[in-house]
Amino acid sequence: MGFLDFFISEDRRIAKEQRNLTNRDKNTEDREAAARWLCDRDSPRAIVALLTRFDMNLENQLKDQAEKELTYSLIAAKGAATLRPLARHLERCRQLATPLRMFVDLFGEDAAVEKAFHLLQVEHERDDLNKPEKKVDLLIWLVEKRHPDAIERCALFLHDFDENVRYAAAEVMLGQQDDAARPLLEAALVNPTEESNRLRVRLCEAFEQRRWPLDDPEAAGARLAGSYAVRDNRIVRTG
Repeated sequence: MGFLDFFISEDRRIAKEQRNLTNRDKNTEDREAAARWLCDRDSPRAIVALLTRFDMNLENQLKDQAEKELTYSLIAAKGAATLRPLARHLERCRQLATPLRMFVDLFGEDAAVEKAFHLLQVEHERDDLNKPEKKVDLLIWLVEKRHPDAIERCALFLHDFDENVRYAAAEVMLGQQDDAARPLLEAALVNPTEESNRLRVRLCEAFEQRRWPLDDPEAAGARLAGSYAVRDNRIVRTG
């Protein structure tokens, strides 16, 4: 700590140590010292500052991972005090994987899934045509999760402007292993404005593998992709 640090406010010092923590030009020891100083503060603002380390990557991946694991352990040790700062960080961060892992570890998978649903809704309402990445990342994270509301909450994104979002939403819905997804996915397949051949192939594959019946075989037949056909009210592979 420098002599002048005694004369600056707590908030300004937190901001300074956050800059040190996320400065690639600092050495590991300086970033670790910043992390430990922030951890010693009993302040939500300091926890948010610590969380920003997960948005910064070093070229040296081993060093980067070691620093992130240290930061993770420092934050996780605070337990329930991290809930609001972590929720706030998730709404602003660029890299979701580690903060969501922390949410699961501290508050359980159901709470983390609910948080992911909330973040998806926020991104949908924001409707930023130039930034679909967060929606994609959230949906990919949800692919391996099971939740009774997943089909309903993700169906909205079958109509997203971004192909990767639509594809990821379909994967989440298929991953629920629930026939309730069938009519919603059939509607996506027969949608005349759907231009993604990749998505139509994936849906045809799913309908064929699960032997799902079609509500509108004529409409589906007009929208099939690849070597698929409609027979006996179901999609089958022809080649």
